[in-house]
Amino acid sequence: MSAFANFKSTKTTASSSRATPPPPDTSALSALFEPTSVFEETKESNPPGPPANSEEDPPAKNLMTDEHVYVRNNCLFGGTLKTFNDMVGTPLLEQFATEYNPTPAGAERAMSGLLLFGPSGTGKTAGAQAIAHKIGAVFYKMSMADLQVRNSMARIDALFDVAEAGPQPAVIFLDEADTLLQARAYARVGHFATRFERFAKNLLVIGATNDPSKIAPKILTGRFERKILVDNPNLEARRALVMKQLAQETDYDMSSGDITYVAKELAGRSAVNIERVVSTAVKRALGGATLMDFEAAMEQEPSDYDGETAEKNKLFDEQHGWRGAW
Repeated sequence: MSAFANFKSTKTTASSSRATPPPPDTSALSALFEPTSVFEETKESNPPGPPANSEEDPPAKNLMTDEHVYVRNNCLFGGTLKTFNDMVGTPLLEQFATEYNPTPAGAERAMSGLLLFGPSGTGKTAGAQAIAHKIGAVFYKMSMADLQVRNSMARIDALFDVAEAGPQPAVIFLDEADTLLQARAYARVGHFATRFERFAKNLLVIGATNDPSKIAPKILTGRFERKILVDNPNLEARRALVMKQLAQETDYDMSSGDITYVAKELAGRSAVNIERVVSTAVKRALGGATLMDFEAAMEQEPSDYDGETAEKNKLFDEQHGWRGAW
C-alpha cells in the first residue's frame, strides 16, 4: 500500500472526476515580474510594516537578476505542449497525470517528484509535456547545458524561484537527469535537494534518464518518489504508431496483415526509430507505400535497440518501478 500513499483514493469522488484544467496563461509572468508596477502599488496601498528583516515580513526576493531573466527566456517553454493524444502506449503516464493532485488537503500529501526512465527515443520529454498539459501546468525545462556557468547554484535557485512565484501549477523538467544529478556532483546534488522538496504543492519535478543508476541516491530515492519506465513500444503500440503515421498519407497500398507483419519486424525499436522507418518507406515509394517499401526501409534504417540498456532498465523497473493504483 505504501506505493500509493501519495495518490488520491480510487473511489469515485467529485475531485477524481474533475475536468482537465485549461492551460495557464503564461502572459501573467510579465506582469508578475515587472518591478516598477509592483513597487508603486505597494507604496500606495500598503501601510508601513515591520522592518524588512523581521520574521513576520521577510524581504521579497529579487526576481529580476540575470539568472531569473535567463530562466524566463531559456527554460520557460513557450510552445505548444504535447498531449496524450500525440502518444501511444503510455497508460501509466496518463494514470499518474489523472491521479496527480497539486493542492491536496488534510492528510494527503502532494507528489513532487517523478522520474521517467528508459531507452533513448521512447518519448520521455513528450510524456513530461503531456503530463503538464493534462494538469494545466506551466512547463520549465533545464538540462546540463543550462548549468555551464560559474555560479550554477544561482541558476538552480532562479529556476525554482521563478517556478514558485509564477502561474501555478508548474512542472520543472530535468532532462538528462543522470548527468545533471550524478552522484559525484556533490554540491549540485545537495543544492537541488535543498530546493527540491519531498512534498511541494503546485510544483512537480520530472526527471528523464536513460540510466537511473547514475543518479545520486539522495535524489533517486529521496526525491523521485515515483519512477515510471517509458520503454520501447510493444507490438500493439508499434502497430498503432505505424498506422497513425500512415494515416497522414493520401495513398498507401498495405493490408491490415501487412501492417501487423511490419510491426512484428520492428520489435525492439524505439518510437523515434519506427517513425523514421515509416518516413523512409513513404519517401522511397513510387506511388503509395507498400510492404516492399517497408522491408527496404527496415534494412536502410538500422535498429536502435540496446540490449544492455534494456536489461538494466528492466531490472530497475522490477525493483523500483511504479505499477499504478490498479
